[in-house]
Amino acid sequence: MHNRHRKVVVLLLFLGFLAFPLPSADLPSLEVAANASVYPLLVIDAKNETILYANAATAKLFSVPQQRLEGRLFSSLLGLGNQPLAEIRAKTVPYTQPDGTLKHLYIGLQPVQTEHALYYLALLQDQSQHMNLVIRNRILSIALTTLLVIALLFLLFFLFLQVKLTKRIQQQQQKQQYTVQLLQHFLDADNRISYVKDDGGRFIFVNAALEAFLSKPSGELLGKNIEEVASSAFALMTNQSDQQVMESMSATIFESTWEQKIFQVTKFPLILPDGKPGIGTFAQDITEAKRQDEALKHNLKRAAMLAELLSSSIAHPQTQMHRALDKACELTQSHLGILLLTDEKTSTLQLAATSGDLNSFCRLEERPQLLNPALSDSYRKLFMDGKPLIENQGIITTALKAYINGLEDTLKTMITVPFFVDAELAGIVLLANNPSGYDASDCYQVQLLLSGIHTSIQKALKEKELETSQQSLRLILDSTAEGIFGMDKEGNCTFCNASCLSLLGYEAEEALLGKNMHQLIHHSTKDGELIPEVSCPIKQSLKDGVGTVMENQGFFRKDGSYFDVLCYAYPQKREGNVVGSVVTFTDNTERKANLAKIEYLSLHDQLTGLYNRAFFDDALVKINRKELLPVSIIVGDVNGLKLSNDIFGHTAGDRLLTDIADVLTNACRAHDIISRIGGDEYVVLLPNTTEQTAAEILERIRRQLDGKEILAGRRALALGTASKTKMEERIHDVFDLAEDRMYREKTLRRSETQRQQLEVLLRMLFEKAPSEEHHAQQVQKHATYIGELLHLNSEDIRLLSRAGYYHDVGKVVLDRTLIETKGRNPRMQKSYQDHVSAGYRILNTFEETVDLAPLVLNHHERWDGTGYLRGLKGEEIPAISRILRLAEIWEREQLEHAAFERRKEILLSLAGTEADPYLIEQILMGL
Repeated sequence: MHNRHRKVVVLLLFLGFLAFPLPSADLPSLEVAANASVYPLLVIDAKNETILYANAATAKLFSVPQQRLEGRLFSSLLGLGNQPLAEIRAKTVPYTQPDGTLKHLYIGLQPVQTEHALYYLALLQDQSQHMNLVIRNRILSIALTTLLVIALLFLLFFLFLQVKLTKRIQQQQQKQQYTVQLLQHFLDADNRISYVKDDGGRFIFVNAALEAFLSKPSGELLGKNIEEVASSAFALMTNQSDQQVMESMSATIFESTWEQKIFQVTKFPLILPDGKPGIGTFAQDITEAKRQDEALKHNLKRAAMLAELLSSSIAHPQTQMHRALDKACELTQSHLGILLLTDEKTSTLQLAATSGDLNSFCRLEERPQLLNPALSDSYRKLFMDGKPLIENQGIITTALKAYINGLEDTLKTMITVPFFVDAELAGIVLLANNPSGYDASDCYQVQLLLSGIHTSIQKALKEKELETSQQSLRLILDSTAEGIFGMDKEGNCTFCNASCLSLLGYEAEEALLGKNMHQLIHHSTKDGELIPEVSCPIKQSLKDGVGTVMENQGFFRKDGSYFDVLCYAYPQKREGNVVGSVVTFTDNTERKANLAKIEYLSLHDQLTGLYNRAFFDDALVKINRKELLPVSIIVGDVNGLKLSNDIFGHTAGDRLLTDIADVLTNACRAHDIISRIGGDEYVVLLPNTTEQTAAEILERIRRQLDGKEILAGRRALALGTASKTKMEERIHDVFDLAEDRMYREKTLRRSETQRQQLEVLLRMLFEKAPSEEHHAQQVQKHATYIGELLHLNSEDIRLLSRAGYYHDVGKVVLDRTLIETKGRNPRMQKSYQDHVSAGYRILNTFEETVDLAPLVLNHHERWDGTGYLRGLKGEEIPAISRILRLAEIWEREQLEHAAFERRKEILLSLAGTEADPYLIEQILMGL
């Protein structure tokens, strides 16, 4: 570099650095500072555009030594050709370095004018990173623009599809709406009620018939439950049938009645558009159809009744007229009927029959038969023209008030129908309270019925009056269980029925007819003492004309045997004179025996035969007399009755009560009064008995209880006694004192009694099955041993030991065969398993063993839940019960003297199935 140029460079650099503050005067030279700059810095001659100076950063940028840069054209250095500096000023140009790296250089030119020439101070800045960022942003912008265009295209396409789909949906909705409207119009035109409910019971479709039925528009029905729009009763009825259809998922057709209308209802399940189940319903009012059907059936029934009555054999006239009136009521659906017939002798109307509700208000025999003549005449004049009177509305009255007293105000509808025979008024029938009212057809058929029946009766009566009367009488007589015979004034038999022959042992009526009945069947008493005719109550009734009852006497049969009778004699009069008598009698033997039995049972206990509480209460008062002093009382209360009932059944409990009753009877004297006054209470009244004698009798009772095979022996009956020696003492206080002493003994000896009862039960078991005693002892020993292996505390080991001994006490209820076979027969298994519950009840009865009851109840449960009785499994089974199960396994598998390997094999094979695996693990560890 020439000195001139160096001076220029120094000047330019000096000018370039003037802008920087100078913190210190001790600074490097400008050239040194330019070389130290990290930015490429050049000084260019403006005239020929050659480089006058380049710093070290420039040499490094272009990989050319500084000396070789001086004198080169600035444009050739950057590969810009002959492009002048003015065009590249403040521009970024690309430059490829020798190693192929592309750089973007920003060219900053600062003109500097000196006295001699114009220079440029060029500062190069690497803009590669910035340009890369610009390029990347441009690419991202293009990509984003492209994506936006694509998204816009997709959006336009989607909008196109949406518009098209919306249009199609609108078309389908319009079509569906039209279909629904068409269906709605179609169903609205149907008089049947129809609707659809969803699975929640809400209406989703209703027709006009339902709107009219519920008196609500569809807007108030849709989306509502039936409970919200109808009464609770109607809602309940509807929901019940809906539930049946939904549960069965099948259609159903049934009839339902609501507010006096009958509907045929069809309900069926369906699937709603949302895929959920629903229910559809059609309901048609068939009230009118039913009415027409009933009317047709009623007409047919009327015709059949008429044919039956007119073609049937004629019974007793009165019976037939009653029957005819009943049929007339049935034909016309009347609740009340009165039949008036013309009396042939007086031509006056008389009451012949009543029917229906009237029967509960009056009895025919209690009312006057003949109508008042004036009333009869008014009726005859009213119906002289033969036309019936129909009254279906308004206030209904009748002249027959005397016969319907109490029902007159209830008359709603009524017909009064005359009927004629041979142009003469034969009678009038009054029928009332047909709910539907009456019409001319009712009147016609009633006239046909009554006139036909009346004609038939009169004709039959005239033809066979005597024969019919005799046959009817014979039929009545022979159909009764009582013996009946008639006598003339002398006491001779005039007739007898079949029961009379049977009771007296005769085969034919001729054996009695004409015979003197007193001499034949009532001549003597049972003891053979003769009865004079004047003393015979039956003959006496013939004499004085007054009926009599004979109860404490009897008749003799043909074979000479005697039987008690209950006999009634009814004198028969004609024109005020006695002409004979009718006698009815029955065999009174059974009745007297029943009365005696009833009397006995009223004073005796049915089970034991002892006196009962009623007799005792009376005897306690009667024994309170001075001549019977001293009076002693023994009160006893049974111990173990509930135990016997619970374990062995009520039959065993009853046997215990009867055994105690036998002991009391044998131990007491004949004149002592022994009573059972409660379920388990006995009392003995001892007249003329001192307290010492009463104590001896009490001890005799205890000894006999010990000698009897009774549960707990003398402890089976708690006893207490007290004595009355003075009349001033109240007998009831003496009874209370004896009872208190009894309860004191019962309380004081409660534990002893229970222990003795338990010992008796065990003895019964061991006598029945001797092997069970050894089994109980072994299980007790094994249970104790296992408890020690498990390191249980002493209290639990004692509990386990006791439970082991008593675990099978319930087997006392089983028979020997069942115990020995252990219920291996499947048919006997359930009966065998009952011993577990029996053992629970036994142990739960006694205070000493109540803590063992739940342990014994569960000792046959298995770890896997297949045991009995309750099927418990795992930890549900009490721990002590699980150990008891292991103790029984120990005994069953004979593990007491087995080797360890044998014990281990057996126990592990049962672990997790029959026995607790955790207990087995602890036992094996202990072994």
